[in-house]
Amino acid sequence: MVPTSANEGPTTRQSTRPVAPSACEACRKLKMRCTRNNPLHNSPCDRCMRNHRPCRIPPARPLGRRPGAVGRFQGIEKAYRKIQAELRKGPTLMPKAATPYNTQSSSPSVCEPDDGPISANPLNNSSHLPSEGLPDGPSQPISNPLALLADASEAVHADASQASKDNTREGRERELLSRSGCVSLGLQLSRESLETGLDTLFASSVKPGRSSDYFKPPDPSAFRDIGPDLDPVELGLVTMEEAHFFFPIYFARLHPVNGILDPLLHTPEYVRSRSALLFTWILALTAQFASTQSSLAKRLQLHGEKLSRHVHTCGLKSVEIVQGYYISLLSATPAKTLAEERTWLYTMYAFGTAAELGLDQHSRPRGRVFVTSGEDQAHDAGVRLEEQDLQCPPGFGNEHHAESTYYQRLTRNRERTWFRILLWERANSAARGRINPIPDTKLIAGIETWWKHPVADAADKHTCAFILLRRRLASIHAELQAHAAAPPDDPHWMKRLVDERLQRWCDEWLPVPYNAAKPSEQLASIFLYYVYLHNRLWILSFALQDSENRTGNRHIEAIRQDCLQAAVHTCEVAVRDLQMVGEPLYCMLAPTWAMISYAAVLALKLFHQVHGTQPAGDIELLALLSQVALQLERAGTTPPHRFGIAALLGEHLLGILRTRAALTRGVQQSVVEDSLPRYDSGHPAAALPEDSGNLAIYNAQEPVSDPWFTDASAAMSYDLTEDSFGDMFREIFGPGFADSF
Repeated sequence: MVPTSANEGPTTRQSTRPVAPSACEACRKLKMRCTRNNPLHNSPCDRCMRNHRPCRIPPARPLGRRPGAVGRFQGIEKAYRKIQAELRKGPTLMPKAATPYNTQSSSPSVCEPDDGPISANPLNNSSHLPSEGLPDGPSQPISNPLALLADASEAVHADASQASKDNTREGRERELLSRSGCVSLGLQLSRESLETGLDTLFASSVKPGRSSDYFKPPDPSAFRDIGPDLDPVELGLVTMEEAHFFFPIYFARLHPVNGILDPLLHTPEYVRSRSALLFTWILALTAQFASTQSSLAKRLQLHGEKLSRHVHTCGLKSVEIVQGYYISLLSATPAKTLAEERTWLYTMYAFGTAAELGLDQHSRPRGRVFVTSGEDQAHDAGVRLEEQDLQCPPGFGNEHHAESTYYQRLTRNRERTWFRILLWERANSAARGRINPIPDTKLIAGIETWWKHPVADAADKHTCAFILLRRRLASIHAELQAHAAAPPDDPHWMKRLVDERLQRWCDEWLPVPYNAAKPSEQLASIFLYYVYLHNRLWILSFALQDSENRTGNRHIEAIRQDCLQAAVHTCEVAVRDLQMVGEPLYCMLAPTWAMISYAAVLALKLFHQVHGTQPAGDIELLALLSQVALQLERAGTTPPHRFGIAALLGEHLLGILRTRAALTRGVQQSVVEDSLPRYDSGHPAAALPEDSGNLAIYNAQEPVSDPWFTDASAAMSYDLTEDSFGDMFREIFGPGFADSF
């Protein structure tokens, strides 16, 4: 007898069963019984005959499981898959004592717990992403209580599945205190108390703790904002073709001033696999500056705002989330109303997340193996890199060099993120009247040469310049306070001291803004010069504030004059550059526009204190500041579908200037009318000579058509003494920003 093959068995068994008549497509769709008079012939069913429609019967699918669903793998491959499944169920982090790979990690750049290899499918390989552990160096847990507890708890998780087999016999534990090798600590506790502790320690039955999973490493993808319900491509908001089109535009226009990303690392596939928040905001901000992408920019902006709330509510944490908040806060469209503004809330969350992830510290060594999935482990040397993400430099064709370069970029990505978010936080602290110095850490210690790394980006040099400038300003502020008690005889000693201390920084880091070869380099240089001007004005305003609070300061008038000159110069440079360079500068960050408007308001405030209140004495200043407001409005509304923070500040500044212009016009008109002879009839302006002045004299009864002026109610709504302008600054750029006015 010939044995039946495995493939013939099911067919033989199925042939003995009675064959049920197949239902047509219409009956299957309606989930109704399909009846026909003669099922053996291809006659239509009763329902199709009544409705006069064709009766089509689809081909029958064979019974049993669908081929390929189960049993595809056999032998070694099947066993390998089972091992992978068990590894996924186990802990994601192996203990130090249990891993034989403690000495295999030789390069510090490979010790990057945050980033894993770039996968070909960005959304389906989220399990390959390592967790954001608390990074620390070899000696760092000694001074970090939580990190020390977490490291000590790893042994508990490793030995939780097996009971202790080396315990001494019951009742003999107390004898351990009497052994000769026991080191006495000079404790003042009773022996009974120590014996009770040993009884608890060597108890045969241990009660499981309720918080045993507190220090357990989390799922690698548990705190990442990835998935089909968050990804804008999966949701149909944008396509990958559009993403590949917008990413180069972002790095050409926005990256020179943002400077927080790496053009060679942050490809569309990489960013999409890491964070939907960062991916969405990169595309949304770039689409805002494209004149033909208004609908796409609106869709992505709404989705970005939704993701910002979702990430904050769910407490998601990653390096890319910090980067997404950073670029959205510095360049995004302001909220509709002041009550809806969440900028300061997101700033504090991003800074806290960066500190919690340990971006300010050196990365944790990979001696402990981070098991990211059953397939990949972080110590594995065979890291797969996509050719489109990282290209090996000429002359280095081996895979080991590409892997080393990749991990170096990941390490610098963490460091760059911390530098930028630290600068943003320190700027907000300075806006609140406190200049907090940059901390002296191991990362900050080498900041002067950090930008010279072989894989450094061009914008890294400006990051170093910003940090060194912030450190220099903190030392200048302390020096000004030290000399304020016994000031020198020079009335302008504060200005001279500030300029002398900043001169070395200018010679080393500040290039001539308009001699750059490439447009991106020109934009970055101009932005760096603006940062210098604004920080110089800031430090002078702090000196002025301290001088006004101190009684008996004989140089207060000179300090006011120096602040006024610095504010006017800042406004003049802004108008000149915005007129000359134009649209490329419209991508500058929100603090830049805030400082330009701050300089305008400060100049308006100090002018009468320095030059008095003579009639029409401030008309030239008003003309300059009106140009500042117009340039801000133009910068925030180009292209027309965009409304940036610059436009909001320009509108408010123009309202303030119109109020001051109306007051100036009223004073000038009153002075002119008082100097004219009184006539019983006729218009008084008829007796004026032709050279009586350049200002036109309007009849008080006639409506004012000059765009400088508004009605009284509109003018008072933008009064400089009101709190609306200061509240707007405070909500967008942090509490206390308006206190500098």
